Amino acid sequence: MTAGNVVRVSELNKSFGAKQVLFDLSLHIEQGEMVALIGSSGSGKSTLLRHLAGLTHGDADARRGMSRVDVLGNAIQHDGRLSRNIRRHRSGIGYIFQQFNLVGRMSVIGNVLLGSLGKIPRWRGVCGLFPEAERRRAFEALARVGMAEYAHRRASTLSGGQQQRVAIARALTQQARVILADEPVASLDPESARKVMELLAEINAQDKATVLVSLHQVDYARRYCPRTIALKRGSIHYNGPTHALTDAHLAGIYGAGIAEFGIAAGETPQDSFIRPGLLRAASR
Repeated sequence: MTAGNVVRVSELNKSFGAKQVLFDLSLHIEQGEMVALIGSSGSGKSTLLRHLAGLTHGDADARRGMSRVDVLGNAIQHDGRLSRNIRRHRSGIGYIFQQFNLVGRMSVIGNVLLGSLGKIPRWRGVCGLFPEAERRRAFEALARVGMAEYAHRRASTLSGGQQQRVAIARALTQQARVILADEPVASLDPESARKVMELLAEINAQDKATVLVSLHQVDYARRYCPRTIALKRGSIHYNGPTHALTDAHLAGIYGAGIAEFGIAAGETPQDSFIRPGLLRAASR
């Protein structure tokens, strides 16, 4: 690990049967960055995030140990094998899913407390015996995302945007230093999506958490993420400042003429953002 890198991927390959979906992928992300991960459906975005979180492992490396994923200085996987300490290593990695991944029958506060499981003995979590300090942290996290008044509601009664804010509160309770958000606004209305993106940006700015967020909406990447990584067919097609992401880059990433993106030639990122939802069609 290079000093400052909190995410480092080297020569990662992934196949599902005969179909390879990631190809010799290498990248690094620095402490405190907020990075957008873009690309069309099937480009490998979700697969990459799952590897960073240790939810799956890459292909075994025929070149004897070149393949590696490190997060927060810990080896998540090496040469196609997950770390033996993967549960402990995951404790610093928050994962926010597109479909929220809440337990619907549980209360909101119960779901948020699940973020503490990596920091307490397993038996206490199984029995629901969370220390008072963890309960206090969970309520503070709910207040921060504007959901404290719903603490004792069943999660299944909430709207999609509310559920996603609860998922963010769970990551706050976890005290995650790296947050991986897998298309967290894809199923939300524009106003709910804006609130979720603003919360992620606030956590990045105030808590200095490193945030990698997978997005279909390039307009959100342009407004909230200083850096963008774009995947195309399992390889990195662009990796650099978001402000330098040109019309030609977008056409290459999505395989479409710029007119199909709904952005006029010479239009600024701010101009494109005021019309939320642009570029969704390009990702279908």
